[in-house]
Amino acid sequence: MDLGKNYRQILQTSFSMLSGSEQTMKKITAVVVTWNSSGLIPDLSRTFSGIESLCNIVISDNASDDSTVELAGKMLPDAEILRNEMNGGFGYGNNRGISICDTEYVLFLNSDASITASSLEKLVSTLEKNPGAAGVQPLVRLWGWPLITLSAGAAMTEYGRGYDYDFMHFQPLPLDSTVEVPCITAALSLFRTDALRRAGGFDENIFMYYEDVDLCLRLRGMGYTFLLEPGAEGIHRMGASSSRGLAEKWELQSSAYLTRKFLGGPACSLPDYWRKTELRTRMSCMLRGKPWIWRLAVLRMARKRKTAYSALSDEFLMNLLAPRPLRMPRARPRYASSEPLYGSNVIEGPGWRGMRTDSCGFGCMEVPRNDGTLTLQIRSCNIPGSVALWSGNCAPSRVFLNAGQKREITAVVPRGVRKLYLVPDRSEQIIELANVTYT
Repeated sequence: MDLGKNYRQILQTSFSMLSGSEQTMKKITAVVVTWNSSGLIPDLSRTFSGIESLCNIVISDNASDDSTVELAGKMLPDAEILRNEMNGGFGYGNNRGISICDTEYVLFLNSDASITASSLEKLVSTLEKNPGAAGVQPLVRLWGWPLITLSAGAAMTEYGRGYDYDFMHFQPLPLDSTVEVPCITAALSLFRTDALRRAGGFDENIFMYYEDVDLCLRLRGMGYTFLLEPGAEGIHRMGASSSRGLAEKWELQSSAYLTRKFLGGPACSLPDYWRKTELRTRMSCMLRGKPWIWRLAVLRMARKRKTAYSALSDEFLMNLLAPRPLRMPRARPRYASSEPLYGSNVIEGPGWRGMRTDSCGFGCMEVPRNDGTLTLQIRSCNIPGSVALWSGNCAPSRVFLNAGQKREITAVVPRGVRKLYLVPDRSEQIIELANVTYT
């Protein structure tokens, strides 16, 4: 008898049984919806290399006609890949993933988002400590720019428009404790699987945009809550504002549908204030020579969608729809060109329009190395106020500007830091630069 051979077989069998046991012990299934996402698969693979010990992976592909499925199969060999028959939208793709989950939690992860193992473990711990919560999200930052927030929770306006708290806000010092929020983003969040099944998953009448708000509001009606865990962070890419023409159509359709569903009463009709505002919007488009006919077709489709009224308590609606001027989204900046800023060796990041800061309220920069000195010569400022140059979580330099005043702001870049932010104290301030040097 070959004892060595038998011993090796026993070890291999034991290892296989252990691996299978570990597989079944995973608490999380990560669901990623893809559609022509081949360019994002390498980063997605790097994300899962860090968290695959914590979760099963499901790629729900909405009939991509590029190499997404083939590349995902090659770079994510442990993932279960669902080939959906059509591109039925974000909720449709997620529902196919939910249907095969047998874990306690579902991680919704956009194909252009990422999270670390430590942050994912923090989300699990938060849900375990809060049994009444259906889901939790991390603080979501802009990919590559860790002091810019993209989502710190979500809510909805009286016009049915979902929005992310603090979208495009410069936040060097976020909250340090778990807080309840009205809704959470499905771009990156952890849900209880049983809660998702109770709610019937996503509403597939919504092709894209605000489907996460709809899901959260229905779960709210069942008595669940939602949490932001700022001790966990994720990152998410942001598309260019110039490519949002089609997005506006989906957003209008979704906002009309959500208004009917949650604010339209038993008849699920659009309220008078909503229709009057839409009429004023069309008239404004006509006077400014902008296209508006498309709005009629989009709203016609939104009104045809069958839905049932989802009643929410008056107390919660007051909180959901309350004006939050300090938490509202800021303007989506022009996509960063990654070109030198003013011909210097400093690379332009998000927030610039030429040599001026954009309406988002900051300008990001990347220097070629640390331990250097950055000098910005300011040509003008539209309104009086101070402006700071941030590096890391501190502002080593700050100056006060009168309207039209020329000043210079200089900072020594600390070791290990290459990303810097020029941030006016008032978001409506527009700073124009005359020159940039880094030595």
